[in-house]
Amino acid sequence: MIKQYLNALGIAALSVSSASAGLVAHYDFTDGDLLDNEVGASNTLTHITTGAGGGVTINSDGSAAFAGDDTNQGYLETAAFGTVGVTNYTVSFWWKTSTFAQGNFQGLFSNDDAGVGFSWQLDSNGADMRFISSGNPNLTYAESNLAADTWYHTVIRKNAAGANYTEVFITAEGAAGPNLVMNQNANPGGLNEYRLGVNRNSDSLFQMDMANVKIYNDNTVDLATLLAEGPQTVPEPSTSALLVLGGLGLAFRRKKS
Repeated sequence: MIKQYLNALGIAALSVSSASAGLVAHYDFTDGDLLDNEVGASNTLTHITTGAGGGVTINSDGSAAFAGDDTNQGYLETAAFGTVGVTNYTVSFWWKTSTFAQGNFQGLFSNDDAGVGFSWQLDSNGADMRFISSGNPNLTYAESNLAADTWYHTVIRKNAAGANYTEVFITAEGAAGPNLVMNQNANPGGLNEYRLGVNRNSDSLFQMDMANVKIYNDNTVDLATLLAEGPQTVPEPSTSALLVLGGLGLAFRRKKS
């Protein structure tokens, strides 16, 4: 029994290690902080508001709410360049939206402002999810394959030169394994400035909820492990739990009286 327990601990530790190798930024909004990096003081985010409202907010489940192109515009970005000149990298994040009919060039995640080095972005463009880069890749995936109000795990990965130089995975929560939807033998460019919820031109924003954002300076992290993590939002209390809490409160009141 003890040996089985120790083996289980070892497997769990290996899973944690494989998901943390090369991790340079983790943005977990469940702690109520939109800006802090859970793995260090560098690469913290800045909240940019461009509309009359408060910009990005935090939902009750601990995900970040991006209003998109309305009067409450806002997005998040690193205050200065992050991991400059990385040979390989992995960008991982979870998102969902109530509608895909948002227009063109609506950015989910971008790297650099337009015209700065090898900028790239993942956006919602008409009827497609699109990955576009100044370093050549211009890939699309039909949004008819996606469903509203569904959490999707998205990974953007840069590998060594070859057929899968640039890879984009978009996988629904609960899927059996990562779903490769775009790939190309072209260099997407480096990973410099992390920008959440906006395109490279800073003028088209995607309306969505975003959670569990992780950025790695290598491409060896196990994607199945990242997928299995889920968005890691705060679960709503169940009806039975609320009834238990209510019963405890009633018992306490009776005891006092």
